[in-house]
Order: sequence, then structure tokens, then C-alpha cells
Amino acid sequence: MELKEDKIISALIGLVGACNNNPKTANTDRVVIKALALPVICGGLDDEGLSEMINEIYTEKNAVAPNCASCTAPCGNTADYDMRRIYEAEAKIRDAKMELLSKCKSLAACIYRNKELEKETQPEYMFFYKALSYISFDIEKEPLLELVAEAEAQMNKMGDVGHDTENHKN
Repeated sequence: MELKEDKIISALIGLVGACNNNPKTANTDRVVIKALALPVICGGLDDEGLSEMINEIYTEKNAVAPNCASCTAPCGNTADYDMRRIYEAEAKIRDAKMELLSKCKSLAACIYRNKELEKETQPEYMFFYKALSYISFDIEKEPLLELVAEAEAQMNKMGDVGHDTENHKN
């Protein structure tokens, strides 16, 4: 049941893994937000768009952890995630992970669409790294649902910030 967008999530989880042991670049947050947001904003990506986005993720991963690509003893921390682990998981875990992914994509789309909001939410970018890491872990559903609730709270907060921004423009 692999979807085209699964390749983006798989590569993103590898990028997040690279950031666990290496400092992010000035571009990393932008790549993560864009990769999560574009399929939502565009209603899906064609093969060319998908390939471009995946290449952008790999380029960023190589900038964050340049030695990983040529490592003779790979640890697996930066490897693309096998999305079958989600689809083959127990139903309650699979559903929680898919819901969290959906919330992450929606939240990223809100940020990506609104450049002023993007500047105001930078400290909250770490949420995406945490969420993508949790999705890759073999954990119970409760921590995943806590992150779903956190994503919803952030979306509500951003809605308030977005409305405040609109009011200031009038």
C-alpha cells in the first residue's frame, strides 16, 4: 500500500535521523516544512515533483551529515525509513502514526503558506523532528496521540496568530 508520498516521509525520517547526531544547517527546517507541506498544498506531486523533493531532502541530509553517504560501517540512523513498518503495525499504532503524519503535513502546510507565520513559529519546528522520530520508533500509541494533540494545539495557536496577522494588515 505504498504511496508516492511515502518516499518523501521515508527520506525525511532519514534526514531527521541525521539531525539527531549532527547540527542542522540554516536550510534544514525549510526543507522539512516544504517536504511535508507540498503534497498537501499541491494535492499530491507528480513524478518529477516527487523526484525533485526527494533529491532536495537527500542534498540536505548530505549537508547535515556529509560523511554518512560514504561510511564504511553505516549505523542506520540516517537511512530512509521503511514505511512498511507503519502499514504492517498493529492497527491502533498504524492509525495513530498515520494521524500524526496527517497533522504534521497540515501544520507544515499552514507554516509554508504563510511566510509571516513561518518566522513566528521557528522555535516550534522541533516538533516536526520529534514527531518524525516518534513515527520511526516502535512505541505504544499514547505518546503518538500526545503528539497529535500537540499538533492540534499548535494549529489552533497558528490560526490565532494568522488571524492576528490579518487584523494588523487592515
